[in-house]
Amino acid sequence: MEPLRGIITSMLTPFTDSYKLDEETLAQELEYQISKGVHGICILGGTGESLSLTSEERLQMVRVAVQVIRGRVPLVVGCFVPREDEIAAFADSIEDLGASALMLTPPPFYKLSPPQFGQLMENLSGRCTLPLVIYNAPGRVAVNMGPVAIGEYTHRFPNVVGVKDATGSIREVINMGRDMAPTAGLLQGLDDGLLPALASGGTGGILAFATPMPEIFVDLYESWNRGDNERALERQMSVIPVMNVVAKEPMPVLVKEAMKVVGRPMGPTRPPLYPPSPENARELREEVEKLLSS
Repeated sequence: MEPLRGIITSMLTPFTDSYKLDEETLAQELEYQISKGVHGICILGGTGESLSLTSEERLQMVRVAVQVIRGRVPLVVGCFVPREDEIAAFADSIEDLGASALMLTPPPFYKLSPPQFGQLMENLSGRCTLPLVIYNAPGRVAVNMGPVAIGEYTHRFPNVVGVKDATGSIREVINMGRDMAPTAGLLQGLDDGLLPALASGGTGGILAFATPMPEIFVDLYESWNRGDNERALERQMSVIPVMNVVAKEPMPVLVKEAMKVVGRPMGPTRPPLYPPSPENARELREEVEKLLSS
């Protein structure tokens, strides 16, 4: 598989008002994303409420996504369970269904060291044939693998086709861009840091706010690639206010709120993720409406 690149939408998981998986809305939204020119889809990732789903619901998400996407863009599937056996079994199942790659973090709570995570990667690489994406998300799992270890993993494991970095450190992104193997794409995980990452060797991003507004990020990416730095910078700066608001609630509470504003609602978040405060919802609406009118 080629290294991942471009704008990969970190998809929301749609629910009905009774918190059931809404497969029809998922299919419609996947088609919408592809129609707007995104270069890949990520389901069950940091925006996908994966831990709020049953194991069967996760597999059903993959089934629906594979049926809709039909190989038009890569499909990355997140997996945040802690047990090696469960990760390997899930990887085999989604490969059989037609997924392109599995994205994983160091298991939450355990705070694995880089050598420990390297051992997990080695074991999974020996047990699974599905390509892997490393999600370096210290804010989520309290562990930062760091650019040295990340670079080493990409050279050691040729099945790693991407690294999603959400450290928020441009220095770390620069060092990753320098040290990573060319067989793996360097993908920004923070929407308001996409352009700096591209300028530091990044190949794209797996981005939450691409769900409500994919065209902004596709335009940013394409502007950068054709050398229109002014346009790329304008697009990057435009999303900073809304991402500052999004950060006021747990992910993806306010991203789902934004879907209401853009007219493509994807239902509520499942408890223990609850509706936003009225003040945050109002502020979010104001910022999204500014983007819609720009």
